[in-house]
Amino acid sequence: MDLESFSRRVLGILKRHFPSEGFQLGEEFGVLTCGELQFGLSNLLAQYQQSGFSDEELDETVRLTFSRMLEMVRTADNVLPGSWEEAKPRLRVQLCRSDIDALRKAITFPFASDVTSSVVVDSPHGYAYIRPEDAERWGQSVVDLIEVAKENLLAESLDCPMGVVEGPPKFIAIQSGDGYDAARVLLPEIRARLIEELSDETDDPSIEPAAIVGVPNRDFLIAWSAHLPADLQQQLAQTVADDSHRQSHPLSEQTFRITAESIWPIHP
Repeated sequence: MDLESFSRRVLGILKRHFPSEGFQLGEEFGVLTCGELQFGLSNLLAQYQQSGFSDEELDETVRLTFSRMLEMVRTADNVLPGSWEEAKPRLRVQLCRSDIDALRKAITFPFASDVTSSVVVDSPHGYAYIRPEDAERWGQSVVDLIEVAKENLLAESLDCPMGVVEGPPKFIAIQSGDGYDAARVLLPEIRARLIEELSDETDDPSIEPAAIVGVPNRDFLIAWSAHLPADLQQQLAQTVADDSHRQSHPLSEQTFRITAESIWPIHP
C-alpha cells in the first residue's frame, strides 16, 4: 500500500473514532492535520508493512496511537505555550513547502523559490507554526525568535550522526528521524561541518570551501563535494529531484551550494 492510500485509510479510521476532531488530509504528502497539529504517517506505515496488521489490528493501533497523541498535546504539552518560559526551549527552525496554507499567517524567512524557512514550536508528535501575534504575546522580536530557534536546533545537532558514504562519489547523509534533518542546513555550524567532512587535500586552497546540498524532504539531507566531476554532480542532483516526488514531507527538487556563511540555489 502506498503512502497516499494509507493516509486515506487512516483518515477514515480517525473520522470513525474521533468524528468531532476534524482530522483532514494535509497539504503535504503523507500528513494528516487536526487544527494546528500535523501528524506524519511514514512511521505508522512502516510499522503496518512490517507487522502485517489485520484490518482490526490496524484500526485499534490507529485509535490508540492518536488517542495518546491528542491527550499529550492537550494536557501537559500544549502546542502553543502561553508563556515565553515554556515556549523558549521548544522553538526550532523548520523548512517547509512555500505553498502550505498555514504559512500565510506564520513567521517565515526566505530560503528558495519552492521552500520557506519558518519557526515552529516542537512537541512529541507534531509542531505548530509561530505567528507574529505569538511573538508579541511572548514579548519577543521575530529576529530573537529565529535566533533562539537556531540555537535550540544546534544544541540538538552537535552529536547528530552523519552517515558518510566513501563512494565514489563520496557523500554525507543526515537522517536522524527527528523531523528537522533538512532544516539543519540553516545552521552555519552544520554547514561548516559538512564542508570539512567533504574536503580533500587536492582542493584548491584559493577557492572558498563549499559543498552541494539537497533537501528533497523534511527528514533527509544529503551533501557532496562541490569539486565532483559534472556527470557525478548531475547524477546526485537527479537523485534529489526524484526523491522530492517520492517521500512524505517533500521539499525541494533543487540543489544548493553552501559555504559556512551562505546558501545559494543552483539553477539548472
